[in-house]
Amino acid sequence: MNISRCPCCLKPGVREFCGPCRKKLFGGKRVSPMLPFTRPEYNHRRLEHAGRISISGVQSKYSLKLRDSALELAETGGEYILKPSVPGEFQNMSSMPANEHVTMRMARRVFGLNTAESALVFFSDDDTPAYLTKRFDVMPDGTRLPQEDFAQIARLSEETHGKGYKYDCSYEKIAVLMREHVAAYAVEVEKFFKLIVFNYLVHNGDAHLKNFSLCRDPALNSYILTPAYDLLNTRLHLPNEPACALDLFEPEFETKSYSVNGFCARDDFVEFGVRIGVAPKRVNRFLNEIAGRESQMGALIDISYLDGPLKARYKELINERIRAIGYSHKEPGSRA
Repeated sequence: MNISRCPCCLKPGVREFCGPCRKKLFGGKRVSPMLPFTRPEYNHRRLEHAGRISISGVQSKYSLKLRDSALELAETGGEYILKPSVPGEFQNMSSMPANEHVTMRMARRVFGLNTAESALVFFSDDDTPAYLTKRFDVMPDGTRLPQEDFAQIARLSEETHGKGYKYDCSYEKIAVLMREHVAAYAVEVEKFFKLIVFNYLVHNGDAHLKNFSLCRDPALNSYILTPAYDLLNTRLHLPNEPACALDLFEPEFETKSYSVNGFCARDDFVEFGVRIGVAPKRVNRFLNEIAGRESQMGALIDISYLDGPLKARYKELINERIRAIGYSHKEPGSRA
């Protein structure tokens, strides 16, 4: 694999993980981005223990541990999660790791969102990329932070609510649940608001209940939002993916803008932010910033590990959403 930029931060002129990324990901250890095992070895191990691992959607996952300066497959006590590409009926599946990686980078670098540490690594036999994320619930001493996703918090499961239980909710309802469980609600709900807008901006149509979680912060001794995870542009793989995994609002409410236009626009996000308790000035400030970040997002996409045609398509899709977020129906009495 001809690595010409850091597989974590995308810094050019680097043939391995740069120093700051080594520190964040591996505690400063010099770990190669080339995995010490092949894709067939990974497949064999995953199938051998298929009953013990969690499978979400079409993506394959397995735990890794850092032993000395090498990442190795681990059945228990994992410190990282590896997500390779998988074949399937969806489009551009081989680019899913690069898609998730650059989307996570944009969330953190361009919008300052708190995200899980992540990078790309490569199988030793064929140089194919895999997405690597560091578990944020594992402490340096090996203990784990208490964590629950919002399907658990809402007490929804496949057994009680059927196969679509992860989508049986709204983002407004998640905020209601946050208010019940999060002491620093005013701080955390603004982070949540920004994350919802970001998911819409990048066409993440699979931001369902299990992709938002709370964990107990030992310093505050209270629950806060976990770092964001599973951020990617699902439209690159599923062209007919819904605009949002969940409705913004509870079923009894719809803005005039949405009823007229049929898509989420500025008025919807202003109303959503205010309804969940974000100050109107801060809502509008964040929405106003989005168009000005287009060039920064495009620059990161350009240096990402995505294939050329997908880079162009990703930027087109972002432009569509920038126009949508910038549009206001300007109904009388609008908060926009």
